[in-house]
Amino acid sequence: MNQLDADEIRLFYESVEDVWPKDDLWHQYSKKEIEHYILSQSFASDAYILNAGSGGNTYDLSYRMHHVDIVKDKIKCHPEYTVCSIETLPFAQNVFSDVLCVGSVLNYCDALSAISELSRVLKQNGRLILEFESSWGFEHIRKKEYKQSASLVDLSYFGESHKQWVYAPSYIKEILKQSGFSITHLHQFHYMSGLHYSMNQNENEAAKYTCFDAICRIIPYIKLHANNIIFSCLKL
Repeated sequence: MNQLDADEIRLFYESVEDVWPKDDLWHQYSKKEIEHYILSQSFASDAYILNAGSGGNTYDLSYRMHHVDIVKDKIKCHPEYTVCSIETLPFAQNVFSDVLCVGSVLNYCDALSAISELSRVLKQNGRLILEFESSWGFEHIRKKEYKQSASLVDLSYFGESHKQWVYAPSYIKEILKQSGFSITHLHQFHYMSGLHYSMNQNENEAAKYTCFDAICRIIPYIKLHANNIIFSCLKL
């Protein structure tokens, strides 16, 4: 599998003030969906959460949290943080009660290596909340990466072209299974917005079509084609 340039990714994110641009309706909607999903989950009072690739975001959680990111400036304001890749975590086994890996962090990693590491540091019966961008999303329709298990693509972010992976849900499901996870819940978003973006390449205009997400989630064919997927998983 071809690899992304880790130094290039780090330099790019060092230059970005906010990973969720306030004037970018697409990414603001993504942030809202992720936050709402996380806040809908219950956590034990003594939860110890690994926030993998956090960018400094807490998602309004008040539990003990260890932030991991490749850029120190994004996380150094938090009492517990480590600068590293989620593919090589410097923690012992079975440390954390919960793991968050959201904001499409997985799409900048080798999925097999990253999920294997997240499983290793998570306690038995611990929960992983994993969000990623899908190759089945309508954004990729009519492109070579559409429905591929794993494909390296060029996408626009902050008005610049950059590379990331997109993954088929079936591919991520298989890795989760191999890593000892059972998927307990699924949440998806960006359906018609992805289709609109594939035709017009304007994220703010495309974001207007997120109003159709609720109905898209229950239509048999369309519900398979969300751009963003959240799996809630239990480590067996």
